[in-house]
Amino acid sequence: MASDSIAGQLTWWFTATSLVLLLAKTLFTYWTMAPVMSAQEGQYVLTTARQIGGRVVASLRSGEMPRIESLMPPAASGFVRVIVGDTVIAETPGLEAEMQLSTDGLTDQAVLIGGTSGRQYWVGGHQSLIAPPVVVQVAVEATEFRLMAPTGGRLWLASGIALILSGIAGYHIARRAIRPLQNLAEAVQATGGSTLDRRIDPASQPQELQPLCGSFNSMLDRLRQSFDMVSHVTDDIAHELRTPLAIIQSQIDVALTAERGQAEYREVLESVREEIVTLSDMVARLLFLSRVENQSVELRRERLDLTAELTAVQEFYEPLALEAGIELDVSSTPRTIHAIGDRVMLRRAITNLVANAIRHTPSGGRVTLGAGRVEDGAEIRVEDTGCGIAPQDIPRLFDRFFRRERAREGGVGLGLAIVKAIITRHGGRIEVESQPGIGTRVTLVLPDGGKA
Repeated sequence: MASDSIAGQLTWWFTATSLVLLLAKTLFTYWTMAPVMSAQEGQYVLTTARQIGGRVVASLRSGEMPRIESLMPPAASGFVRVIVGDTVIAETPGLEAEMQLSTDGLTDQAVLIGGTSGRQYWVGGHQSLIAPPVVVQVAVEATEFRLMAPTGGRLWLASGIALILSGIAGYHIARRAIRPLQNLAEAVQATGGSTLDRRIDPASQPQELQPLCGSFNSMLDRLRQSFDMVSHVTDDIAHELRTPLAIIQSQIDVALTAERGQAEYREVLESVREEIVTLSDMVARLLFLSRVENQSVELRRERLDLTAELTAVQEFYEPLALEAGIELDVSSTPRTIHAIGDRVMLRRAITNLVANAIRHTPSGGRVTLGAGRVEDGAEIRVEDTGCGIAPQDIPRLFDRFFRRERAREGGVGLGLAIVKAIITRHGGRIEVESQPGIGTRVTLVLPDGGKA
């Protein structure tokens, strides 16, 4: 059944339901008509017996007994017996052969008796209140059985025809009902890289399909964003690779144009090696960024002492900061600040921020690390007294390959993108406050993972 079409399943259920309803209606009609007709037949027999009894009494008083065949109404088929006292004075021929009918009883009541021919008869009697008593017994063929048999057949035939018609109607109704779903399937089938901007208007669809249309449009929005992001990243990677590869090619071409000394070849090789290191660093960062963004890679969450983590980063970068003439310290807190997270990834995020702060802080400046608690979790702060960030650059600060003042900066433009990916995987957020010429504060907010 699971592989059948929806129209087929709807038609099957519609037809089955119609069959049950028609069967119930037919049986109900049959069994409600039969008792009514039986009651009418019994009453008819008693009425006929009284009428015949009246005629017989009148005939006996006049001395003329009518022919027995004339006593039965023309529309009735059956037998009559007339009993005066204890003597049967007349009866319809064949009565004794058809049924064994007692001469006693059956007065003012009707019973159903089967004949030897297989027919059913309603038998009733009437006794006149004279002396000697006159009893008339009447046996009338039970017409409800003759009538109900063809009536039942006609009911079953009509039910069968109605069932076939309901099946045909159900199929067409089902096809019409699922047509919007087929249109939606065609729209999905037509979706491709060049048609991601198309949307389905939920208002034009049946109410039951509107949530599905909304979900489909949301999926297209996400696909569009992912497609654009992949396209931009591909363009950025191609652009970033082109520069070092062009440098390598030009260096090699220059070296091959003429015979050179060992020192010149060594200088070329060192320049090529420097560009290769840059390319290797870019590839390594891209691989790490891909691993962070991969939702199937689970984070190794543990309870971290943020102050201890910041101190470890400060000790690692302190020689570099001293060489650049920058003071690097960790602000003290009155209590220990804890958070739940992946130690390796969070330390990578902090080191990227610290390296970026040192790079943009002039000699004599200061970089301060700190941790604290906020209403919805814990925070990590990296604050510098560097050159600051222009307001128009802040929204793009964490994009891949985004670099300010490219000509004067090092790096490949992936450090802050990695920070954003790590904090996003932890369910946190990043806040940036900066004033050009004064400095920048970057705050990483992590969901609450433990009390201080």
